[in-house]
Amino acid sequence: MEFVLSHKKFNTKRGSLVSTITGVLEHLSALYANIGEAKEKDGTWSLLESTPTCPTCNGIGTVIGDIDPSRMVATELSLKKGAVLLWAGTNCGPVVKIRELAKMIGINFERPLAEQDKRFTDILLYGYDKEPVTYVHKKKELRNYYRGCVFDLKYMRDAGTTSKGNLWAIKLFSRHDKCPNCTECLLEQERLVMGNSLSDVLRMPISESLLFLQKLRNCLDKQVLDNYCELINDLELRLSYLKKIGLKSLSAFDVRDLVNPKFG
Repeated sequence: MEFVLSHKKFNTKRGSLVSTITGVLEHLSALYANIGEAKEKDGTWSLLESTPTCPTCNGIGTVIGDIDPSRMVATELSLKKGAVLLWAGTNCGPVVKIRELAKMIGINFERPLAEQDKRFTDILLYGYDKEPVTYVHKKKELRNYYRGCVFDLKYMRDAGTTSKGNLWAIKLFSRHDKCPNCTECLLEQERLVMGNSLSDVLRMPISESLLFLQKLRNCLDKQVLDNYCELINDLELRLSYLKKIGLKSLSAFDVRDLVNPKFG
């Protein structure tokens, strides 16, 4: 059966980075679910184990935890390229406020945050309370304190937002914890494509992820490729855009790493 994209095709001129990254994660998951080969690993708790009887997680194996600030700012990017991922690609009030805040405290709008004072990243995450920011949004002059993107996301979550975009953001920038009511000794069913798990692909530099998709095209037989061509095309467009703006990888959004941290 031919795969049909679940939402609009990617357009580099419209849409936020949140929707771009979410699209990559959703499409890669769909690709693995449909063409991946199952590989069993005994004794490891699994994200992919289906346990529909669990009333807590509905069989997903994870529950949404608290906001994870480490995922909300991509320091390899500049503010111009969308370093504050929550608002990147939009022109909402916080974006205008951040632009004026940058002028006020000396953040270079065009340089990657990693090349600037680390305190700037902390301010973008947690706010700036030394003086209010004056900015113009929707032809109105406003003056208030910058609260930080962590506060903004928590506010949306606690207010019970029903916006699809906001719900995507909450899921994307939150921890994914093990479901407390699921057993931790389930038989793991891990799907592999060309010997790589989904986690492997997410941890790759984005340039390597693109090469992975190109090799996949050559490996699939014609019928399978025809069925998933639209999905792969969309993935390549999204990943190419993320590479163009300077995002290094999607490892921060690998749920497996979040619930099965590696030590040592």
